[in-house]
Amino acid sequence: MSTFLADIAPVLPALILAALFVWALERSNRRQQTAPWSDDFRHHVDSDADVRRIVHDLDAYDRAA
Repeated sequence: MSTFLADIAPVLPALILAALFVWALERSNRRQQTAPWSDDFRHHVDSDADVRRIVHDLDAYDRAA
């Protein structure tokens, strides 16, 4: 039994610190609000400035021709 405790004793503080660190990260992550751009992957064309510029340039080109 003492050999088991001698083997586990150095690892136990590291496991406790890791568990506390994960707990603190999860706690702070839950307090964060969802970013307004978090669902851009669904409607990426609507919010993509490059697409708006290209469409604008193509409209200008069609009007000039």
